[in-house]
This record gives sequence, structure tokens and C-alpha cells, in this order.
Amino acid sequence: MNKSAPPLTIVTLLEADPETGSELHRGVLDVIEAEGAPGRLRVRVLSAGLSGNRNYYPDEVLRESAAMFEGIRVIVKPDAVHLAGAGKDPRGVIGRLTQPKFVAGAGKDKGSIEAVFEALDDQDPMVLKLFAAAKRGMTDVFGLSIDARAAVREAQGVRHVARFIKINSVDVIVEPGAGGRVLDVIEAAPEQELPMRAKLIATIKAKRPALLAGRDANALTDDELEVLLTEALGAPVDPQAPAGLTQAQLAEALVQVEAKTTARATVAASSLPATAKERVIATLEAQGDWGAAATAAAIKAEQDYLAPFVDAGRVGGLGGISRIQTGETRAEKVQAMLEAFWDPTHRDHGQAQSIKDIYVQITGDTRVTGRVRDCDQGLLREALNSASFGEVLGDAIHRRLVADYRSPSVYDAWRSIVNVRRLGDFRTNHIGRLGGYGDLPAVAEGADYTALTSPGDEEATYAPTKRGGLETITLEMIKNDDVAALMKIPGRMSRAAKRTLGKFVFDFIRTNPTIYDTVALFHATHGNLGSAALDAASFAAARLAMLKQTEAGSNDRIGIGPRFLLVSADGEEGAVNLFRRNTNNDKTFVQTLTPDIIPVWYWTDANDWSAVADPADIETIEIGFLDGQEEPELFVQDNPTVGSLFTADKLTYKIRHIYGGAVVDFRGFYKAVVA
Repeated sequence: MNKSAPPLTIVTLLEADPETGSELHRGVLDVIEAEGAPGRLRVRVLSAGLSGNRNYYPDEVLRESAAMFEGIRVIVKPDAVHLAGAGKDPRGVIGRLTQPKFVAGAGKDKGSIEAVFEALDDQDPMVLKLFAAAKRGMTDVFGLSIDARAAVREAQGVRHVARFIKINSVDVIVEPGAGGRVLDVIEAAPEQELPMRAKLIATIKAKRPALLAGRDANALTDDELEVLLTEALGAPVDPQAPAGLTQAQLAEALVQVEAKTTARATVAASSLPATAKERVIATLEAQGDWGAAATAAAIKAEQDYLAPFVDAGRVGGLGGISRIQTGETRAEKVQAMLEAFWDPTHRDHGQAQSIKDIYVQITGDTRVTGRVRDCDQGLLREALNSASFGEVLGDAIHRRLVADYRSPSVYDAWRSIVNVRRLGDFRTNHIGRLGGYGDLPAVAEGADYTALTSPGDEEATYAPTKRGGLETITLEMIKNDDVAALMKIPGRMSRAAKRTLGKFVFDFIRTNPTIYDTVALFHATHGNLGSAALDAASFAAARLAMLKQTEAGSNDRIGIGPRFLLVSADGEEGAVNLFRRNTNNDKTFVQTLTPDIIPVWYWTDANDWSAVADPADIETIEIGFLDGQEEPELFVQDNPTVGSLFTADKLTYKIRHIYGGAVVDFRGFYKAVVA
């Protein structure tokens, strides 16, 4: 039975030997003595096979990735710092690599990547040591080690490298784990040789001349030439044909073709205008250098050229290779971009109308697969910092949710009739309310003061409760650019939270619950229950009943009337007209009262109504929020596993709102339950 291959994972490869003394990939190397310009060394960057860190590098991976080492910085680091993946010190940069190439070995997986090291300063002490070691044949004194991101498969304790994703740097250390070495000093001008394109054509003619029969070789495009070369290399050599290229030269030729193809793809993937892309390709063609560094430099030069022509000096969306910063970090720009998408009042909302485009700009995952391996790691790291894609997206939704929650709406009417406080935990909250003292007695001359009768107290209790739910954003929604559905999520979540809280408060009045004294809120015992339909007489009676409420302990009237009149949507018109002067010259008594009318949107009884005092004058209802968090919170329900930006092709968000409340004093309420 065939076993499935181990899954690919993305790892950082740091090739210093963790245990000094490893003899892997070591060898005696010759020094080439010649005349020419100083400051250049030929170096072996990486050897195929098993490294000292149990990483296995196949020849084909090195061959495919050789071009990625073009322009990579060379940095001096202690071995421990290199292995820890610590940050880079600019003072440690001593040069760069150029002309990387794959060199075949004397067997399977015996090849290596070699390059030319160009020093920044010929007189740098470290550079002088490297040159001295090379000239004296002491090539094992120093080593080179890669710092790179790669996709690997692990099996039996060995990580088999499938491909490189990004080369961060090549570090000068003492004990390399993968054969990185200084080879020789380059002091002579390179020999003149045929252009690479001519070499490739000659190779095709040598191996499969029939492929070029009837065709103008010079008119072939690079892509066509690459296809023909691939076919030619798969056939036996014609014994009558000229010798062609050596195996090493063929490998180098393939690397050059791949580098050119990669460069063209990089330019095409940028957001430069079509004409600008053509100029970049022409520049690279003229230079004859298709390496990653040269491509990035050409795109950057074109961006700099275009910058003055863009309004307000901003150049946006000009590709992922080079980005023009204007004071903001990449993460801040991503945050602003997501805020613009969800906020219709944002100044850039009109330009942020595609969640798919935003996703691609953040991740570099142009095919929207949701897989980390398909993302541009540089873009992803700059855009997200240490957060996940789900967290960054969730933060943007949460900010919009909170902004929408804070916008006034009909659901906020509950705030007028309550007092709000902060709760420190989930335990039951006790609201003790002390009754009043009676009138102070007179004290005769020389007489002693008498003790006052201590009032009793009343206590209401409640505990906060969690309310919330889950919402998902699927990979399909982003792939299909389902803007309409996504833009509705924050607003609908916000309204659901506000509506739930509003109903929680107004239900104290609608449902007439049993309160702290084990009696219903509206009850004959409390003197706050009526049955008459709303009119001038019934409202005056309600006001009078509230004024006559007595203080606990003292039994003195509190004299606090209604500030708010609560009715259903059906009763709003009648309530407003009740306090409006019609044809009478002078206002009636009731018309002078003008309470604030609150139509409760979800009440369905058209006849019931209620009067409520100002909570600043007398305690009515208390609402407590855990940790004072009045707005709902949004969290990522479960973070995706390594290798994916999504969990089961979706991101699940949890909205949570924690609060509780209770009626504190019945004396501030009156209700008419009309039959």
C-alpha cells in the first residue's frame, strides 16, 4: 500500500552547524591567482545533500532556486545569533552575492550553488580575513550559512526541502551546516563568451536540430525557446552534431531562462501601467541581467519616475516588489484599507470596493487559495506583523461594529431610563438602598439629642450574563468578491447587539417581573398600577400617583413625577397630540407637562403605556457592564492551523456582549395595563 507523502510545511532554515566539528560537505579548495579588480570572491553558498541540521537539499531544488540568491546581502553573525534567527545589524553587512549559479556534482544530489561575493569595503577587517583565508587555502576557517524560508516535508527526522520561498540573507559564521565556503579570489576580468541566447540555440541545434527546421531561431520568443530547449534536453545527442554545452553550462542556461521567465512574471504581476511594464522589460533586456535584485531595482526606478505624476504625491498599488512608504507602516496601510472597505464615510471608501483585491494586496495569494505557501511571505509579514489574517480582518470588522454601535438609533432609547455602572466580575452584584430618616425632632435648651430611628434598607441583586453568537466569512465569499454580504456583517452584528440590550431593558416594564421585594414591579401594593387608556385624565392620575409615593423608612412623600412616557409605536401619535395645544388659547395643565415620549419599537400592545421618572432624581433600573465594556466585542473563534489562513476554508468570529441589570426602586415607575 502506498503511503501518502508527508504534508508540506513552511519553516525557516538556518544552516549553522548546531554542534561544532561537523565534517559534512567539507573539502580542499584551490585558490586562483590572477590580476584584476579586488573585492570579489567566488563562494559556495549551499551544497546539495544532507546538511548538519538534518535538512536535505536535492539538486533540482538548488538548480531551480539559484537565481533567488542574486543580490542577497552577506552579513557577519555569531553562530548562536544566526541559529536564533535574531535581527540583523546593519553594521554587519559586508557585501552581496551576484552571478549565482548551480554547479552539478559527481553524482546525484552532489551539486552546489556558487556565486560571486562583492565586498562593500575592500579594507573591511572581515573582508580582509576572508581574502587572506582564500589565498592561503584556509577555506575551512570561515563558513557561509543561509537564512531562508522554505517549504519542507519531514520524514524520519529529516526535513526534505521542496522549494525555497524567500532568501533572507547569507551569513558569515564559523561552523556551516550545509557546505557554505569561500572558494577563491576573483582577480581577472571574465572571458568573453557567446550570449546566453546564442548558447541555448546552439544547444537545441546540437541535440534536436529538427526542432528548428523551417523556423527563424532569432525570431523565437523566450517562452518558445524555453519549450524547445526542454524538449531538446529530453532527447539523446545527435552523434553528427557539434558538441554543444557541458552539463554545467546547460544547468546554468536553464537557470538563466528561468530567471528571465520569473522576472517577466514579476513585472507582469505588478500594478504598473502597461507602458511602464514595457519600459521595465526593455531596461532588463538592455542590461542583460534578469536577477531578482535587478528586476526589483528596475521596478523601483519606474515607480520613482511615475511618482511626481500621481495626485498628492502618492503612488499606490504599484506592485509587491517595491513599495513607496509615506510615513505609514505596511500594517497601518492595511488597517486603513480594511477600514475604508467597511466604512461608507471613509474618504477612500470608493477605492476600496473589492475584498478580493484587498486580500491579494495583504497576502500576495493571487489565486485566493487560503494557503500560506501561496502567499508572498514579505507582504504577509509586513501587513500582519505578528497577527494572523483572521485577527487583522476581525479587528477591522470590530472597529466598524463599534463605530456603528455608537451611532444613535432607536435602539438607544433605553439609556434615558437607567443608570449604568461598571462590574468587576461575574459574581452577583448587590445594590443596597438605604431608606430615609423621619423629620428631625426639636431639641429643647439644655436637653440631650435623641437617637434617630434608623431606616431599613432594600437590596436588589443581579449578575452579568454573556450574550453573543458566531458569524463566518468563507474562502468562497472572498474568492467570489461577495462585497454586498461582507459589508453588511458589522452593521447587522451591531444592530443585533443594540436591539438585544434595548429589549432587555424595556422588558422590565413590558413583562412586569417580580423584583427585589418579591412583588411584581407594577402592583397595587406599590401603588403604581392603573388600567385606563392614555388621555389627559389618566396621565394626570399617573403623575399624581408617582408624586404620592413614599420614601422607605420615613414614609414621607418623595414628590417625584414622570419624566418619560413610554408607548408602543401604535400609541406614539396619540401621546404626542395629548401634550399639544389645539384650538385652546391657553395650555391645559397636562399640556404644560410635556414629558419625553419614547415609542418602544417592539411593543405590540397598542393600548398599554408607562411613565418613568428621571433616573437622576430617583433610582429606576441599573445596567452593569463587565469591566465597563459597553460595546460588544469581536474575537476570532479559532485561529487557523499552520499552513492555512483559514480553518476549514472559513474564518469564524464570535461576538460577545456581557451585561446584567435589575429594577432598583419601583417608586420611579407607573404603568397602565389597558384591557
